[in-house]
Amino acid sequence: MKWIWQQPDWPDFRYDKSALEDRELAFRINSERLAGSFYALPMASQEDATIDLMLSEAIKTSAIEGEDLDRASVRSSLLSLITSDALPDNADQKAAGAASLLVDVRKSWQISLSHDLLGKWQSMAVPEQRYTPILRGAYRNDPSPMQIVSGPYGHEKVHYEAPPAARVPDEMARFLDWYNQTSPSDRDKEIPGITRAGIAHLWFEVVHPFDDGNGRVGRAIADRALSQCLGYPTTACLATAIEGDKKTYYLQLEKASCGSLDVDTWLDYFADRVIKAQEIAREEVDFVLAKTRFYEAYGDQLNDRQARMVSRVFAEGRKGFEGGITTRKYEAITKCPNRTASRDLSDLVAKGATIPLPGGGRTTRYELNVAEPVGFGFGKK
Repeated sequence: MKWIWQQPDWPDFRYDKSALEDRELAFRINSERLAGSFYALPMASQEDATIDLMLSEAIKTSAIEGEDLDRASVRSSLLSLITSDALPDNADQKAAGAASLLVDVRKSWQISLSHDLLGKWQSMAVPEQRYTPILRGAYRNDPSPMQIVSGPYGHEKVHYEAPPAARVPDEMARFLDWYNQTSPSDRDKEIPGITRAGIAHLWFEVVHPFDDGNGRVGRAIADRALSQCLGYPTTACLATAIEGDKKTYYLQLEKASCGSLDVDTWLDYFADRVIKAQEIAREEVDFVLAKTRFYEAYGDQLNDRQARMVSRVFAEGRKGFEGGITTRKYEAITKCPNRTASRDLSDLVAKGATIPLPGGGRTTRYELNVAEPVGFGFGKK
């Protein structure tokens, strides 16, 4: 079996130029609708939506690699970077790195991609650690094979082997030339947005230029390509969409990395993930809109304890507070006695701010009474 970089016509990727036309069009229409909904929000809510979208991406792009980040730490780093262009003191390094990568990709979408910029992103994705041989900010130089393997020792399965380290500088120079020459600013060589992003992501992962952080940097490259296609930073939650079924993502990458240079199957999968990413982004914006409406309706009616509880529930994001709000949870969040918690919850129900959930058994559960967002339809395959 040959890896695609071993093919004589590498990297001449082949694909049906008409296969993605419907999703390329849907991507642009969805983006315009999403941007319209986003900019219709109040300025403070736009900031909330931006942070929520980036928070999801930072956490999920790390989760794809099997790394869990603390949600509160990532949010704190994102908020500090966006509002003051600096990280908070004593920030968690992994959370800070993930946040810094997302913010930098969003800010630098217009400039040319370069070796230095990729090295900078990889250093953000892979925080400095003691006693590790992993190179940061530089391409790998270990002469031993770079392989992706699974299985017990002695019975490993090689899912992929990247080009030797000695080839990486030339391979990356060729990739960067292609990426920069096919940007939307060059109309003669322009490639449709999803197609270009999908090929860029696959190409980068095939070269696998770094010791670590290739997946996170590769997805950042794809996000950047989508932004360049639109002419503004994309709000599509690509990593979030991929992480929802990361087993399929790795399988599609593995299939595309061996055999021929026909990438229609990979691009079909990637295009569906991009459209799914836009649906997730729409849900995030709708969530922020619902939160804004809730505070407009009830914000000035909440006492300090109730406000703390509501803030904690909203901090869980669009998927909500698992198991609903209970008296016991209210006590834990607000540090108040049981009787006070019961009285506060009853007061919230009387005001219409919360709704009792059915089927609670002996323990009554509640949810916030958020207004149903207007939303909008997305074109699908």
